[in-house]
Amino acid sequence: MREVEIVIVGGGPAGLGAALEAAASGAEALIIDEYHTLGGQYYKQAPGAFGIKNAKAEGRQYAEGVDLIRRLATSTVEVMLGTLLWGIFDERTLALCRDDRTEEIRAKTLVLAPGAQEMPLAFPGWTLPGVMMGGGAQVLVGSQRILPGHRAVMAGVGPLQLKVAAQLTDAGVEVVEVLDASRKSPLSMGNALRAFGHWGKMREGLEYWLTLKRAGTPFRPRHVPVRALGTDELEAVVVARVDEDGRVIAGSERTLQADTLCLSYGFLPSTQLPQLAGCQTVFDAEAGSWVTWHDENQETNLKGVYVAGEVGGIGGADVAEAEGRIAALAAARALGKPHPSGRRPGEQEIRARLAKARHFARVARGMLHLKPALFDLITDDTIVCRCERVTAREVKAAIADGDATLRGVKGRTRAGMGRCQGRICGHLVSRLIAKQTGVGMAHILLDTPRAPVKPIPLSALAADAAPESG
Repeated sequence: MREVEIVIVGGGPAGLGAALEAAASGAEALIIDEYHTLGGQYYKQAPGAFGIKNAKAEGRQYAEGVDLIRRLATSTVEVMLGTLLWGIFDERTLALCRDDRTEEIRAKTLVLAPGAQEMPLAFPGWTLPGVMMGGGAQVLVGSQRILPGHRAVMAGVGPLQLKVAAQLTDAGVEVVEVLDASRKSPLSMGNALRAFGHWGKMREGLEYWLTLKRAGTPFRPRHVPVRALGTDELEAVVVARVDEDGRVIAGSERTLQADTLCLSYGFLPSTQLPQLAGCQTVFDAEAGSWVTWHDENQETNLKGVYVAGEVGGIGGADVAEAEGRIAALAAARALGKPHPSGRRPGEQEIRARLAKARHFARVARGMLHLKPALFDLITDDTIVCRCERVTAREVKAAIADGDATLRGVKGRTRAGMGRCQGRICGHLVSRLIAKQTGVGMAHILLDTPRAPVKPIPLSALAADAAPESG
């Protein structure tokens, strides 16, 4: 088994920042990503077969990703793409799977940057083909060059849905309406004043807004989808107005014809890998989610294990990249490279950028607050666990029988035992437990992940276990 000085897991902004800083520090570094292109969800690089000749024509975000990846390609960092980290064992031993074979690598120091997943919001019909997360629509349009549909409804909270709606519009999709569950636009005067000084972010938001205005797309504050209609695929969306508390206002329902419904209600940190390693999680009351604890150097409660980006708290790409750099600097310092007695030149500037980025992240999080009443859209017949097709009625019955924990509900109903291992349904089940028992979300513990954290072929394990011939 080979040993690497700094192993970085995740090829998004946090992972790229960490890898570049590790290389600059003179450390041996390896970056691992399960996808076949670097950049993560934020930079979303198109496959090489598409032959993109002008990165700038793809937009600022895409071009930034191309620049970072090119800099990484000229560095000493080793890159392993199409590689799934499915287990973390003692002494930072990483179990990997690629090309249907498994292997192990030991990390002297480990930087985990797995990112986040989109917040699910369930309601009748949300499992119909044509209903998708905003990030899924972005991948189809940006990375795969596929239109998700022809007539789309965008629903959620905060500025990201404006971005997704604008990208769909630019791609040729008719965005029928943008529904925002909050009471005012992300570009309202109040939000603009809170974001004062972050000129790049404000300009970016304004560009998305103007794209939608030119297309004549209505923006509906305090509106949510309450039902998705269709037989084999989405055909229409029933929308309604909600009050200050997120409750549907009687008599406000209306139907929009659409073949696509994109949902963007925020993010949940992907804590499974840090949990698997034994890292401590804490509840972030402001964000309403569990995050991986870390100190000012991004180090977790486990010596030599660092986290960067959304897994330690939702903050956006600028926060993630800066945190990745700080994590790599701390890891290099722990290895004695190159400044074991002090901070590397330039670290102070990175920390200043991080402080500014975190300020904007707090502003953005203020726009992403979900009212608990929005989860009242879940009816008894609504499927909560898509993998195992478990309904809310079944989950509520398990809770009523005394199994008011994620593990208890899983044992009774199989919710969380499917392919996604509870990444989607876990939060929804937690919301149902909180509502039915009156217990706060901070007291509903995360389920314990087990290896493999994502499916791997049995043939890969068998090939690894098979004795060598001859």
